[in-house]
Amino acid sequence: MFRKIVSNLNFSPALVGQLGFYAKRLRKEEATRRLGLVFTALALIVQSFAVFSPPEAVNAASSADFVRGGVSSPGDFLRYYDRNASNIRDIFNSLGITRGEINKAKLTVIGESSRYNWSMTSLYSYAQGQRTWQYDKASGGSGKVFYRPMRLTQQGGDRHEVFAGYSKNFGWFAIKKDCGNLITTHPPKVLNPEAFCKNLAVKPLDSNRFRMTTNVRQVDGAKIKKYTYIVRDDSNKLVDTKVFKVSSSPHSYIYKQSDPGAYHVRVRVATSVGEKTSPNCVDSFAVAKKPAAFCTAASADVSDRTIVTLGGSARAVRGAKINKYVFIVKDQSGKEVKRVTVSSSKSDVVADSFTLSTPGTYSVVLKVRTSEGVKTSQNCATEFTITKVEVCTYNPSLPANDPLCQPCPDNPELWINDDKCSAELVNTKTAVNMSQGNVAASSVVAKSNDKVSYTITVENRGFAAAPITLKEALSDVLEYSKLIDLGGGTFDKETNTLSWPTVTLQASQKQSRTFAVQMFSDIPATNTGQSDEASYDCQMVNTFGNNVTVDVACPGQKVVVEQVTKELPHTGPRENMMFAAGLLAVVVYFWARSRQLGQEVRLIRHNVNVGTL
Repeated sequence: MFRKIVSNLNFSPALVGQLGFYAKRLRKEEATRRLGLVFTALALIVQSFAVFSPPEAVNAASSADFVRGGVSSPGDFLRYYDRNASNIRDIFNSLGITRGEINKAKLTVIGESSRYNWSMTSLYSYAQGQRTWQYDKASGGSGKVFYRPMRLTQQGGDRHEVFAGYSKNFGWFAIKKDCGNLITTHPPKVLNPEAFCKNLAVKPLDSNRFRMTTNVRQVDGAKIKKYTYIVRDDSNKLVDTKVFKVSSSPHSYIYKQSDPGAYHVRVRVATSVGEKTSPNCVDSFAVAKKPAAFCTAASADVSDRTIVTLGGSARAVRGAKINKYVFIVKDQSGKEVKRVTVSSSKSDVVADSFTLSTPGTYSVVLKVRTSEGVKTSQNCATEFTITKVEVCTYNPSLPANDPLCQPCPDNPELWINDDKCSAELVNTKTAVNMSQGNVAASSVVAKSNDKVSYTITVENRGFAAAPITLKEALSDVLEYSKLIDLGGGTFDKETNTLSWPTVTLQASQKQSRTFAVQMFSDIPATNTGQSDEASYDCQMVNTFGNNVTVDVACPGQKVVVEQVTKELPHTGPRENMMFAAGLLAVVVYFWARSRQLGQEVRLIRHNVNVGTL
């Protein structure tokens, strides 16, 4: 219309009146579109709240989460790690996963596959594959976390957004985005820290200075705290004690001794798994101002009851020489029964083994023939014992006085440690829906106010008694029901665990416990858990040996909503912002067009009035 009026003004000046009328209409249209623009801007502001602060599901977080509500990036997770929230740092340290390795994790999507999902609380049973990992807390004491195969997850699909990384000590790992939980490809290695004192070596540096060197083997994270060197003279009198609070291995120091004589040194190593020493961590040395020789030690070792191996050591200094070692073995009456000679100039020797079958205690004296004469000492005398041949009635490979020589309590024909003589505990569970005719609860759908009775049974099918503690984890069951009969047990509200006192179950005996729950009158419509997909999944799952799953009649709106949300297209902030930008562009265009036409009409009317058109 605007183009028609303007193009005909030169031929029909009467159209000026229509031009004025059209200008009024344009002003009204511009005002209307300006108001529309304001409301569109307000709508976009409201939309931005939904984009930048999206709504969360009611059941988005769980007590099992490492980080409640999840994390947005590795850096976000490290904020909790650095302050050791929920002992996260202690857990990762116990597995050997470092802060730097977490920081390098990258966002990706994984399937359940055969990986393991970790959680702060127990969600499944041992029989289903859940295991416990114990770690040391930085604040003292220890804590527990749990891991289980991801195949146990029944809801939520098999695709998960994670931050995946690689640990030099542990291997592949990932942090689940929606809950911060750890995911690994394999269970952790169960560590068994141990330390061993491997050897002590004393080497002379000059006449009165000696270097003492100790080697310690550390396994699975065992740590050294200190070394203690104990020096005694040939009469076993304490001469010196040196303590070094160091944690490295090997460790060595230079010891000075000016007084002539033979000396013996033993090292004790304090470690995180106790104090350690061994026969290999004992050595001898000698100090003399002129040629001298000393007999420093004798030892006797008995194996297989009758095989005897003798060992000895001597020291020669200032040019003295060792020629041979003579071991003299005597019985209890003092009669010599064996003489063993080792021709050697070495400081330490081991004689060829020999056999003594007569039971009794024997004494050994070592005499060392040297260039300075025959040498012996108090430390060069020892004893050994040949035991009687008495075998265990229940296990001939054991001596009769062995503490393990006992019959199986419920089968005297078996040895107590025979594979067949053991407790074989079998756990079973049944559930009955008392409100629907006492039928098996897993065969019907539990409805509002239904009463369900659970019976757990432990049977000992072995030959030995065993203590048992019956426990029931009821977290999943109590999402839709409440306990109405504890069956004589004690309920822990924090862990949702029902337990009974420990009892001893004899062979071929069984013990049962029965408790009951009642379904809520209003079945919750809470959405299925995001981090714990088994939470509020319209099933009550409980395991005690075998698994009992009771289907729950969830409200229709829950089923419909969750089904629809799965089928809807997945849109995120990017799609929402693109749509909002397009809508804003359209509204601005029409407002600007109306404003521009109004301006042009005013210019034309002005030109008409002054006579230039």
